[in-house]
Parts: sequence; structure tokens; C-alpha cells
Amino acid sequence: MKHKIIIILLFTVLTVNLVAEKYAGEIFRMGAGVENFALGNTGLTNANSSALAYWNPAFLANISQNSFEIMHAEEYMGLLTYDVAAYIFGKQAKCSVVLTRIGIDDIPLTAWNETTNRPYEYKNVNNSDLSLFVGIHRKLLGLNLGFTPKVAYRSLAEESGFGFGLDVSTYYQLSDNLMLAAKIRDLFTTQIIWTTGTQESVLPGLDMEASYNFILPIFKKSSKLIGAIEIYSEDRDFAATNSFGIFSTDYHFGFSTQVHPQADLLLGYDVNNLTAGIKIKIKKWFINYGFKQNSELENSHRISLELKI
Repeated sequence: MKHKIIIILLFTVLTVNLVAEKYAGEIFRMGAGVENFALGNTGLTNANSSALAYWNPAFLANISQNSFEIMHAEEYMGLLTYDVAAYIFGKQAKCSVVLTRIGIDDIPLTAWNETTNRPYEYKNVNNSDLSLFVGIHRKLLGLNLGFTPKVAYRSLAEESGFGFGLDVSTYYQLSDNLMLAAKIRDLFTTQIIWTTGTQESVLPGLDMEASYNFILPIFKKSSKLIGAIEIYSEDRDFAATNSFGIFSTDYHFGFSTQVHPQADLLLGYDVNNLTAGIKIKIKKWFINYGFKQNSELENSHRISLELKI
């Protein structure tokens, strides 16, 4: 019974976007890469991420290695799956692509049987969202800029839709240890067009992040502190941490430290949830595990395998 209730809740959250624009952009906000997930869903200042197309492709200017990461996640007792494939490639000018899939499978649809006066299951459907992010770098007036055109295909119950938009990001190295980064989401207002004739608009938003590298006292380990803020213009009201009229904010924090030459411990805070994880290096391979505590809808687990060549 509990599983069916959660399926209904998830189905409702996804299909409510058919009539409510306020959360239409959530399919683009699930994150990418286990390391960033374990660090409180931060990532704008993570130049080593394989998912730069999602986070900040401005870093492609400094990338020398190609990399590939595949990620699998199970949320809400495995009822929702989230899969990501990220790839950075190119010889001189690097390009980054990220492909994501959000899925809820085998959802029963019911109707009312007038003869027995009871509901019956007449069909199972799968809900899925496919999103593609393509990251490129350009230098303008001495500033490294990242551009991320993004497209999405949504299949919800018996309806489908197509979305497209653009994010723009940048970073600034304030000192050897301190970095600032920012991203404008949905710059030209992302559009989602449904086969029903309904059209949704995802309003622009702003992400800002700062990270500071330091040596952890006593333990003498390389460490990093990260703080980030998301600003929405969707009148989220009580659904956000802070609300100021149509504007609202959410906060993210991360901390990483090297516990072994081949292993990093990852901790974070993602809005109202604690996160944790570990990153293990084996030659050119990385094994990443992330965990998010969620007291309301069960805990989330993500794992990925990453290769840098």
C-alpha cells in the first residue's frame, strides 16, 4: 500500500506540470554526477566534473582530458530511477554532452466498474523525461563563458511534450584558493510544448556559487568548502527556503576532504536534506557513491563509474 501511495504522489508531481508552470523546469534540476550530488547538489565551481554541460561548460577552456561518466540512481525506495551519461571529448576545443532520463515505470491506470461498483486496473503506463544538455565554451571580453543548449522529451501517461532552452554560465578565479561561479538558467525562457496544445514557460533563474580550497587543520588534508544559492522567479512561496514576492531562494553547501591519496570524503546540505558520499580513484577510473537523507520520501542513493583519459 505504501508503495502505491508513493507512486500516486510521484505521478501527481510529474503530471501537475501539465497545468502548472511554476515547477515545469524541475526536469532540468535533478543534478548530474554523483560527486556534486554528495556535495549538497553543488557543482558550478567543480572544474573536474564530467558533466560540465549540465553545470558549467565555461571550464572546458581548461580541460585537457576526455572523460566519461555513467550514473544510476534510485529514489523513493526505487520507484523513481534517474540515469545520466556524461561525456567530454575533443582534441583542441572540448565539448561536453549530458543525457539524462527520469523514469517511473509500471504505473497502473484505473477506471470505475459500474457493475461491481469498484475500481479496476485497465492499463499500465511508463512516465519518463529525456533531457540532452550540450555544453560549449566561448571567450568574450576576456571572460570564459559556457553555453548550454538543452532539449527535453516528456512522456507522461498518454501525453507527450517537447522542451528547449539555453543556460549561460561563467566563473572567476578570485585568488589561488577562492573561486566564484554563476549561471543564468533558461535565459530566453525555456518552452515546453505538449501534444494537447498546452505550452509551458520556464522562467529564468540564477545560480551562484563560491568554493574555497584549504588544508584541513590537524589532519593536514586537502579540503574544499562550497556554498551555493539558487534564485527563482516563479513565486514559489512556502515551497522555497526564503520567499520575497515572486522571487525565492534555496541554499546548498558542500565539504570535501582527502581521507586517502585515492579517496575523498564528501558531505553536504541540499536545501533541507543532508548528503554524503565517497569518491575512490583506481588509476584512471573513479567510483562515486552518494547518499541523500530524506525523512519524508525515503532516502536517495546514487552510484557512478567515471573514466578520465
